[in-house]
Amino acid sequence: MAHRKTKRAATLAVAASFFLLCIAGTSAAQSEDSEAAEPGKKDASTEGIGEEKPRLNSVRLSGLYAHQFLNERGSAATGEPLETQENFGGFEVAYQRDLIEDHLAIELSKPFLFSEDTFESPFEVTLQGLFMKGPWEGYIGAIVAFNIRVFNAERAQEEGQKNIVSFGVGATIGGTYHFTERWGLELGFDYVYVPPIDPVVAHDIDVALGGVYYF
Repeated sequence: MAHRKTKRAATLAVAASFFLLCIAGTSAAQSEDSEAAEPGKKDASTEGIGEEKPRLNSVRLSGLYAHQFLNERGSAATGEPLETQENFGGFEVAYQRDLIEDHLAIELSKPFLFSEDTFESPFEVTLQGLFMKGPWEGYIGAIVAFNIRVFNAERAQEEGQKNIVSFGVGATIGGTYHFTERWGLELGFDYVYVPPIDPVVAHDIDVALGGVYYF
C-alpha cells in the first residue's frame, strides 16, 4: 500500500513539473514575441549612452599684430606733426558661442596690445556667419569695439592727454582648421573704423593667429 502511494506521489510530481515547464516555456515565447514586435524600443537604463552632444562653445588664445592709421595732428607741447601710423603687438583671449549650429555665432574678445609708449585694452563683440567645408570652417562678420588707450608720460605730453576712450565698428573675416573635434587653428583679419571722436586713431587693422578649444 505504501509503495502504491509513493508511486502515485512521484507520478503527480512529474506531471506537476511538466505542467510548470510548459507554462514557463509559453511565457518566455510570449516575451520574445513582444520584444520582436517593438524593435525600436530602447532600454531606459542605456538610452543616451554613446550619443555625442554638439560642441557649441569655444575659447581661443591668439597672438595679435595691429597696424593703426592715425589722424594728422600736432604735438600739444611743441606743435610739431606727430606720427600718422603705429604698430602694436600682443595677444587676444576670446569666447565664442554658436547661436545656430555651424551657421551663426557670437564672439566676445579681449585683446591686449602694446607699443613703445602706448597700451590698449579693447573689448570687441562680433557676430559671425559660419561656413563649413570638411575640416575647414570659414567666417565673415561685423564688429563693435570699445577701447581704452593709455599713454606713457612722454607720449601723454605730446598727445595732451593720458587716456583716451573710444569705440569703432568694422568687419572680420577668417577661418579655422579643425585638427580634431576639440582642437583647431584659427587665422583672422579684422578692420575697425574709429569715428573722429577719437583724436588719435582713424583706422585699425588686426591679424590674429591662435589655437581654439571646443566644448
